[in-house]
Amino acid sequence: MIQLPTNIDSYQENLRLIEESNQRCRSLGLDPTIVPESIQISQEQLQHIQRETLETLKVVEFFIPEFLNMVKGTPLLIVVTDNQGIVTYIEGDSTIKDVIKQFGFRTGVQFTESYNGTNCISLALDHNKPVEVIGPQHYHEFLSQSACYSVPFKNHRTDGTFGTVSIMTALNFQDPLLLSLLSIVGNSIEREIQLREQNKDLNVLNQMVTESAQTAMILTDQVGRIMEFNPYAEKLTGLKRKNVLNQPVQDLAIIGDWIKKIIQTKDRFSDLEVIFNNIDSSKETICLFDGRPIYSENKHFIGTVGSFRDITERYENQLLMKHHAHHDELTGLPNRRYFQMYVNSILESSQSHENMLAVFLLDLDRFKLINDTLGHSKGDTLLVEIAQRLNDYLLNKGKLFRMGGDEFTIVLSASQTFDDLKNIADDIIEIVRKPFVIQGLEFHISTSIGIAIYPNDSSDVTTLFSHADNAMYRAKERGKNGYCFYNSDMNEESMKKLTLETELELAIKNDDLVLHYQPQIDLQTNQIIGMEALLRWNHPQLGLIPPSDFIPIAEEMGLMVILGEWVLSQGCRQMKTWHDQGLTSLKISINLSPQEFLKQRLVDKVKQVLLDTGLTPNCLELEITESMTMDVIRSTSILEELSELGIQIAIDDFGKGFSSLNYLKNFHIHRLKIDRSFIHDMISGPKDAKIVGTIISIAHALNLKVIAEGVENEEQLLFLRNLNCDEIQGFYYSKPLPAIEIERKYILNSSRGVIQL
Repeated sequence: MIQLPTNIDSYQENLRLIEESNQRCRSLGLDPTIVPESIQISQEQLQHIQRETLETLKVVEFFIPEFLNMVKGTPLLIVVTDNQGIVTYIEGDSTIKDVIKQFGFRTGVQFTESYNGTNCISLALDHNKPVEVIGPQHYHEFLSQSACYSVPFKNHRTDGTFGTVSIMTALNFQDPLLLSLLSIVGNSIEREIQLREQNKDLNVLNQMVTESAQTAMILTDQVGRIMEFNPYAEKLTGLKRKNVLNQPVQDLAIIGDWIKKIIQTKDRFSDLEVIFNNIDSSKETICLFDGRPIYSENKHFIGTVGSFRDITERYENQLLMKHHAHHDELTGLPNRRYFQMYVNSILESSQSHENMLAVFLLDLDRFKLINDTLGHSKGDTLLVEIAQRLNDYLLNKGKLFRMGGDEFTIVLSASQTFDDLKNIADDIIEIVRKPFVIQGLEFHISTSIGIAIYPNDSSDVTTLFSHADNAMYRAKERGKNGYCFYNSDMNEESMKKLTLETELELAIKNDDLVLHYQPQIDLQTNQIIGMEALLRWNHPQLGLIPPSDFIPIAEEMGLMVILGEWVLSQGCRQMKTWHDQGLTSLKISINLSPQEFLKQRLVDKVKQVLLDTGLTPNCLELEITESMTMDVIRSTSILEELSELGIQIAIDDFGKGFSSLNYLKNFHIHRLKIDRSFIHDMISGPKDAKIVGTIISIAHALNLKVIAEGVENEEQLLFLRNLNCDEIQGFYYSKPLPAIEIERKYILNSSRGVIQL
């Protein structure tokens, strides 16, 4: 049986094998930037191999079309090789076929590490285990947009391998489920080959008389009396040989009528699927039955022989494969494919549009932050617990699906009214809001829900889901932790978002991004001590787009690291320019996203930017949020390294997160930045005023500076000055401005390297 890796150790082992392979490729001097020349055997050699592996290929041709039908809608290629890595069979997506043909990939090509670099086929053969090689894990760059999975199938006679069966698909279709399904296919191929070898090697008469025969045999005379009933037939049926010998074969359930038909017609039967219920164990056994007439040397009919072999394991593997194709591996919930089938079946069976059906699309708010800060393992545990909570609540109210990532869908039946739907949405929000405790850590999370209704909003499943998706994004725009029913006005908003997604990558390439700078003022000296760099998108048609409109899109698209590196580089370069003009007392403050903060080699990247721009490290301040510090061990290490460089660290939006003050005192930080919501309400709200005063007192007790952002009027300014706040920024002094306007407004009026207000 193929054992699929299911734990962290196996995942790390997979990574280790890939890294060792890449190291060997480097030592061989393979050039990762070129497409390697493949080893192509001759057509004569290929035909010889295909003749030698004919039985294996027959088995493959039986299972692969069924597997491809299971994953219909996912563009992928199935590749089968022999035990030397020579491709003997290719089937699947025609577009992928055409692309890889351009790289010389076809039947008769041999895969070896020394020619093809790191690849899953060679690794699976060399280590005799399932392997996945995803994107840039490949050695050659032309495969960096591919996801490949491979499992070996064993030769049980030699304990070696017959070869491999592999999947190749595009990187954006990568899914651990594919390796699970592929392993089930590999197991099925192994079992079928083993069964066929047994049937080929064992003589019919030997099967009848040999105790160890793994095929059940029944022999009758010409009138249908049972003359032989071997031990394996006893095992499968639960009947005793002594009780059936010399009895009419038609008295046997299931196969008696088939053997009687052979006696009457002299026809042969092959691979008839029959099910036995063992009377001793009550176990259901699925078998393939073969029957044929027997003739004497003189061509006289003398009886029949029937054989049936146990294919229960293969049958169960097929059921398991179907289950995996329609269920989420992590939570066990029905998946997106099942959702499509389920809703379509309901809509098709509906005789009219009078019955209502509701689709709830749930997306967890800020779940990506938990994955980025605490790791996918805790994120997965959280998803499983949420799935359990929702299932326990729904019971007979509706059916729950996991669509992928942190998205869940609920389909609610026709009996629900609008008020029922609102009550259910409120209940779900409260269920998700209850704290989770995982490995001693308490997590708080919320969800945004979009609701679309059949037939009001659409009569087909694709549009219905799309409308629920639009409504969910509107719920997020309203502040998250809520629900929203779809209405037709949302289509325009959805198109706007889609347009921005398409154009954002172009904006990065076309240099349409700009930085604005907002001054930071020392309340004691009334001098500008620094500038916060704030990203803006200068759209050629729409003008300046605020970050609130495009940063969430960039986070979804995985562009935050690229944007962050651009801001860091441009901001440091601009500050060095101002230093060269004599303003050496100024520092630049730059926000880090969670993806940047937790990215490997962040410290090295910051060092390189400082080296490239010539900016002094103590004139750079990096702003992080409290939520980024949830992984205390890793955060402490990163902050310590940055502090050792001389870089200043500020905690942004302080007061909104869940950081422990015990951790705070141990972090290498220099400044707390009070969240603007407290500043906005502190004059009219006594609680907010007390919070601001407390934050300032705690910071000073820890020898930290405090800066208040969002200061808009003189009353707020004086209030903060009375609380001994150190620094402020906000519209009271200046909105964020382009560098050239900052220079016109302040720098031309400066003297002795100081900007005095």
